[in-house]
Parts: sequence; structure tokens; C-alpha cells
Amino acid sequence: MNSTFYPKLAASNLRKNARTYLPYILSSIFTIVTFYSMFSLAQNPGLGELPGGASVQVLFRLGVIVIGIFATALLFYTNSFLIKRRKKELGLYSILGMEKKHIAKVLFFEVIFTAVISLTIGVLGGMLIEKLLFLSLLALLKIETPIAFTISPDVIVITIVLFIVIFFLTLLSNLWQIKLANPITLLRGGEHGEREPKTKWVLTIIGFIALGLGYGIAIRVESPMDALALFFVAVLAVIIGTYCLFTAGSIAVLKLLKKNKAFYYRPNNFISVSGMIYRMKQNAVGLANICILSTMVLVTVSTTVSLYIGQEDMLEANYPRNFIVSLSDSTNDEGTGYTVKEGQEKLSRVISQIQSKYDITIDDRLEYRLLTIRAGRRGTEFFTGDDSAYGNDTYTEITFIPLSDYNKMEGTSLSLADNEVMIFKYSGTYGETALQVGSLSYHITKELESLPFIEKTDYPYYDQYILIVKDEAALANMVQAFYPGTDISGMTNELSSYVGFNIVGEDQTVLDASNEMYEAVRSQLPYSSCSSLAAIREDWYGTYGGFLFLGVFLGTLFMMAAILIIYYKQISEGYDDHDRFEIMQKVGLSKKEVKKTIHKQVLMVFFLPLIVAIVHVAVAFNVIKRILLIFGLTNLWLFAACTAASILLFAVVYFIVYNLTAKAYYKIVEQE
Repeated sequence: MNSTFYPKLAASNLRKNARTYLPYILSSIFTIVTFYSMFSLAQNPGLGELPGGASVQVLFRLGVIVIGIFATALLFYTNSFLIKRRKKELGLYSILGMEKKHIAKVLFFEVIFTAVISLTIGVLGGMLIEKLLFLSLLALLKIETPIAFTISPDVIVITIVLFIVIFFLTLLSNLWQIKLANPITLLRGGEHGEREPKTKWVLTIIGFIALGLGYGIAIRVESPMDALALFFVAVLAVIIGTYCLFTAGSIAVLKLLKKNKAFYYRPNNFISVSGMIYRMKQNAVGLANICILSTMVLVTVSTTVSLYIGQEDMLEANYPRNFIVSLSDSTNDEGTGYTVKEGQEKLSRVISQIQSKYDITIDDRLEYRLLTIRAGRRGTEFFTGDDSAYGNDTYTEITFIPLSDYNKMEGTSLSLADNEVMIFKYSGTYGETALQVGSLSYHITKELESLPFIEKTDYPYYDQYILIVKDEAALANMVQAFYPGTDISGMTNELSSYVGFNIVGEDQTVLDASNEMYEAVRSQLPYSSCSSLAAIREDWYGTYGGFLFLGVFLGTLFMMAAILIIYYKQISEGYDDHDRFEIMQKVGLSKKEVKKTIHKQVLMVFFLPLIVAIVHVAVAFNVIKRILLIFGLTNLWLFAACTAASILLFAVVYFIVYNLTAKAYYKIVEQE
């Protein structure tokens, strides 16, 4: 044969099968663009130098791995639709005399053309939109300094090599199927799976158990740390349950309906149930994929948007004052370091120097001494030490504050006895009138509802308490009860000091003053802990802006995959229903009745994944809410609103995509 025969035949095949090949090529281009863009961002040297840029780069590198894996799975999955629709055509080639090696050459050139088109447009497209993505990222990070636009040869080479490997592996998969099949099997390749499926009760039961396990974890989990630890277990269980119930559970339910003669032997029910049994057998895995992808879109977008929008709430909750310094005693045997009192004096001098240099006001200053320990709680007993392997007992954190500091903060003149304390619990109430520490018993004179430096939260990581004690001596006695044998002679000097205040002024002035004060404190008080809200805000916007950018990126990729699977499902359904359409008309149903019946089945099949995905997200709401607490997001209504908006927007997109793809479906079904 002429050496140009196979390339020409391959090119002709691509044109004739444009309805199925064009979406595949477009999805290939899109995944290449997303992979290249994310990889280029992750490798950009300027990104790591920006505030929060290091954490963003880590996120993007993880995103590159996710996109690479996902692109491989997506292209393999969509390729399976292509080869299914092409089997009859390839079988015809065999009947007409072409050997399998000749068919292999045709497929080889088809993959070559597809790869060249996809990689050329994908890489060039990635370069063109890279600048736009940079600008979008900078806007999310709240940064005006531009990142240099770079084109990395390494990124181009790795992108091309990765997708060439993916295309080559899909070719090997297709060739393997052709090698194992005979021409008659290829001719009937699109007709496999027409026998009525059997009920797989074991798989159905496994599906219900797995889904019940995942739902149970999501609903019952309380602790944020438990939620984080069990989240992936719940996700895996729900994925297994979804696949099992779509593939086996749906068949089992339809078979039960079929056995109900009063229901089944009615014209509409007879046709609908019978048709649905075959549809679910052929489409169960694809529908489960759509459901899982839809769930991933909703969860990814709603959580990242919530975190980004809720940053200011999180900052205010974590930093009630915009500059905080924690001082501890740092003196040692050599006489170096400084006491807490000396540290306070140094800090006051630093504040005065910065205040005189900048046009700022120091407002709402708060200062108190404290000591924090970790303990376990069993009823009214608090304990720690070597015997506190907490087990099922509640893990707690206790902060002690002398009464004199509390009175100073609140402007009160309360008094306490040696065995009396006041208590504040970060979340909920303690609800007891006494507490026990070793051999010491304490009476709780008052449970405080608020403190000037902390707000109650409904969703704590763990139990946290603040105990107001009579004085330093009473505090030392209580600590000694926690740690028997401890030398308490220097306990008064070891109390840490919290100093918090607001720097008020113009935004840029506050930022400059905060940065200079931060450097001065770290230089002159090296053993202190210091945080500046102005500086932290940049890091937060960098981190959560990166989260949002990656979330939208991955959400778009997952949505594109779901749309592509929906499209191929519609095309596949159209070819399968074409013959059924004619048969139903021959047995007496009108064209309108047949179209109505098929339309009803298609609606049920394609909107089932969306409904199940919404149920998954609704059940997962509790566990995701707990995980977001670890990031500091306590605004439940914000997360609920973002989740509802994500569901609504996705449902609208889903419906639009369905309507557009349905046109292609009905065009195939109704063609003569």
C-alpha cells in the first residue's frame, strides 16, 4: 500500500468521527493547559519570595500531582468510549481484508494526530493564559507586586513527555483489545451487555454497609481532630458504597419492582422498568463516576471559597488585637537573658520608639500573666503526670491566671480563698461546683461567661479551661498538685506575660510600623513570641488565596470531566436507543409515546448522580465543618451559604449541559 494511505485514512476517520473525537481532543487540550499552567505556577521562582508564597507553591505542587493522575484516568476513561464506538468500524475493516497490523497502523496515526493537535494547542494555550492566571492569583493573594512572566523549558518538556506517555498507553490499550477480538466480535462490539443483568445481592449489601459506614462517620464525628483522622476513611467508604449501589443496588431495586406484578404489568411501568434495567447495567460505572466527580466539585469549591471569604472572621477570632507579645522568663545560671518584668520594660521602650516615629496610636492594651499546662479530665478530677495516659478520658488544656491580673483587666475588686477558683470554658459550660487536683479540692465560686481576651466557640479542637486563682502562691500549690515533687520556689517568676494591643492608623502606616516593631521585638527580646496581624494577614491571604485558586482549578477540572462523561453517555445512549426507538414504534407505540418514555428514562438516569451527590454533600456537611475548624473557620452560616450556592450553581450548569447534550442524543435516536 502507498505509504500515505494509513495517515490519510486516520485523518479521514478523525473527520468522520468528529462527534466523538472532538470532545476527546478538547478535553485533552484542557487537561494539558491546566497541567502546564499549574506546573508553571508551581515552578515560578518569584512565587516563593512573596508573603505566603512558599505554602502556595507546596499546594500547587500537590495540585500538579493530582491533575497528572486525574488527566491519566480521564483520558483512559474517555478513550474507552471512543474505542467502543469504533469497534464496528474496525471490524468492518477486518471483514474487508485489512489485517490487525494494518488496523494498528491506522490507530497509531490517529493517536499521533490527536497528540500533536492536543499538545500543540494545549502548550501554546497554557503559555497564553499563564499571564492571566498570574494576575488572578496576585488578586487573590492581595499582592500588587507582579510575578515575572517566565517560560520554563523544563515545564514544557515534562508536560509533553507526560501526555505522550498517556496517549501511548491509551494506544496500547486499544491495540490489546483489537488483538484479542475477532472481526465478528468487533462488529458486535457496541451491542455487548444486552442480556438482562443478574441481581448481585452481595455487592448490594456491601454497598449499603460501606455507605452506612461513611455516612455514620460523617454524622457522628464531633472532634475536629477525629474528623480529620476519619475523613478519608469516610470518603473511601462512600466511594465504594456509591459504585456498589450504582452497579448492583440499582439493579436489585429495579428487579424488585419487576417482581411486583401489580406495579410492573402496566404499559408505562413495564417499558420504564425494563429499559432502566438495561440502562443501569450499561451506565452504572459512568453514572457513579459522574456522582463522585460532582461531589468533588461541590466539596472542593464550597470549602475553598468559605476559607477565602472567611479569612477576616478567622483573623479576628485568632487575633483579637493586632499585635501580640508573649514574654517568658529567660534568665539562666550564667545571668544572661531577662525576667518577665525586664522584658515588659524593654517592650514598653520599643513601643514608645515606634510610636514616636510613626503616626500611630496604641489602643486597647491588655496585659496579664498566665501559666498553661496540659491535663486530663475524668468527671470533676483533673490530672497529669506519668499516669495520664488519657485513654477515654477527656484531654484538656488549663491556663492559670492570678486574680489580681483578672481584676485589673475587668476593673473589679473580687476576692478568693485559697481553695476557691473561678472557671471559664472555651466551649459550653463546665457545669460543676467543684474540681479535684490530686489531693486538693477547690470550690468554684463563679463560672465566667466571657473574658476580655477570648470569645467562646461552639466548635473547639479540645476542652480548654481558664482558672482564676487567688494569687501566685495558690497557683503554685495547684501546679504542685498536678506535678508532685516539683520545686515551686521560682513559680512566681516563671509566669508568662501576655501583652496585646491595637496599632491604629492608616493601613500602610500600620503595616510599616507593625513590621518594624516586629523586627525590634524579635531583636531585643529574642526569647519572646510575637505576632503581627498586619504581617500575618499577608501570609493568610497568600495561603487561602492559593487554596481558592487550587480549589477553583481542580473544581473546574472535575466539572469538565463530569461534563465530558455526560456527553459521551448521551452519545452512547443515542446509538443504543436508536434501534429500540424503531422496535417500540413497530410494536404499536406512537413516536410521541416512545420519545416520552425514553426522555423519562434518560432524565432519571442522568439526574440521579446529581441528586446522590447533593445527598453526599449534605451528609458530609458535619465532618467538613469540623475539619474547617482546624483552619479557624467557625462561621457555620458562611460555610452553609457557600455550600448552598455551590450546589445551586453546579445544578444550573449540570442542567444546561444536559440540555445541550440531549440535542445530540435525540438527533442520533431519531435519524433514519
